[in-house]
Amino acid sequence: SMEKEIKKWSVYFQNPEFLERTRMFLIQKELYPLVRNWCGVKDNVRLLDVGCGTGYFTRLLVSGDEDVSAVGIDMEEPFIEYAREKAEELGLPAEFIIGDALALPFEDNTFDIVTSHTFLTSVPDPEKAMSEMKRVVKPGGIISSVTAMNFMPACNNEGEYPEECTWVEDLKKEYMKIYTKYFSADPLETRIKGVKCSDVPKFFTGQGLKDVSLYPIGKVFTLSNAAVSDEDKLRYIELFYASEIKKLDAFMELPDEDIGITEEDAERFRSLIGQKCKWLRDHLHDNYAWEWQGGANLLVTGICNKQR
Repeated sequence: SMEKEIKKWSVYFQNPEFLERTRMFLIQKELYPLVRNWCGVKDNVRLLDVGCGTGYFTRLLVSGDEDVSAVGIDMEEPFIEYAREKAEELGLPAEFIIGDALALPFEDNTFDIVTSHTFLTSVPDPEKAMSEMKRVVKPGGIISSVTAMNFMPACNNEGEYPEECTWVEDLKKEYMKIYTKYFSADPLETRIKGVKCSDVPKFFTGQGLKDVSLYPIGKVFTLSNAAVSDEDKLRYIELFYASEIKKLDAFMELPDEDIGITEEDAERFRSLIGQKCKWLRDHLHDNYAWEWQGGANLLVTGICNKQR
């Protein structure tokens, strides 16, 4: 049925490249040691990352000097495959399994730390998810959550570009056209049905966690940022291109005759995305194309003081 197809497409909407690209700049590299410290990462710790997606946050947690081991769990197979490949490529002590956050396949009191990243805002039953986290964490263990305070990029397609970039206006129009169709097939609301970001601290307290602590993590992203390495800029451009093209190709394969995007529209979109990426690659060190987004993430931690 069409509904089933859209559910399947929804996974493509957030394809692995999309997840990686949108998480690349959520936490600045300089802050990684702080984040690990706040989450309770230290030697001989075993941690679980719930709803780990492509393993971005899991990798962050195990990439320090601490001697830790990690398991990431997610129900989407494409994410887990990507997570496994990436961790293996980087030689990181993390394993990834397909499974349900609402029925974690672990014994009680298995982990020292249980964490999640942009998860509690999207899980349909946050209470059940939290009760599972509390079950598998050891008494006195730390449960933590990173939540994005704003979902939509502040200046997604506004950006300042030099006049030579004739593709900017066309891409803005085409982007709107294509994304309107995406969201009519699969509304954004379906992906943010959990706890509101600003309610996470209260949620932690209400769920019986103690010493609930908040840490704000600023996020800012623009390819014009001289603080970002060439390697990261190029990786971002590559992921941006791959994620948009994959998403569109998968959408165009939906069986419904009336998905509302013509082959001609699709072709133009592909071509404009290509032009943009080429221009960005050719101007890696320009400081004048400011298409930026900023905001904050909230890291909330709490202690699970339970009886064995």
